Amino acid sequence: MTEEKKKKDCFRLYAESSVLDMARQWYQQDNCKSLSEYISKAIVFYSGYVANEKNPGYLPKVVISTLKSIVRESEFRQSRQAYRVAVELSLLLNILAATNKFSPEDVRALRETCEDEVKRINGTMCLDEAIRWQDS
Repeated sequence: MTEEKKKKDCFRLYAESSVLDMARQWYQQDNCKSLSEYISKAIVFYSGYVANEKNPGYLPKVVISTLKSIVRESEFRQSRQAYRVAVELSLLLNILAATNKFSPEDVRALRETCEDEVKRINGTMCLDEAIRWQDS
C-alpha cells in the first residue's frame, strides 16, 4: 500500500432513533459511503462549531463561502436582467430611429437634457413623468 491506513476506532453509539433515521436519510445526499463516514463528518463539523471561540476563523469561512455563493447568484441574475433591458432598449431606439428623423444636434441636446433630468431624479423616471415633462 502506498498510503498508510488511517486508524479507526470502533465504539458504541447511543442516539435517539429519530437522530439515526435523519443520518440514514442524509448520508448519501452528502456523498458519504457509509453512515459512519457521515457521523464522523458531523462530529468534525460540530466540533469546529463548538471550538469557534478558540478558532474564530472556522465559522467565518463557512459564512463567507455561503455569502460568496449568494452574491455570485445575485450578480448572475442582475446581469441577465441587465441584458434583457439592453435588448429591449435597443429595440425601442431602433423603432424611434426608423420612425423619426432627428438631427444629430437635436439628439445631442436631448441627451444632455435627459442626463441632467436623470441625475436630478436619481434615475427613477417613468413614462407618466416623461409625458408630463414633454408637455411642459
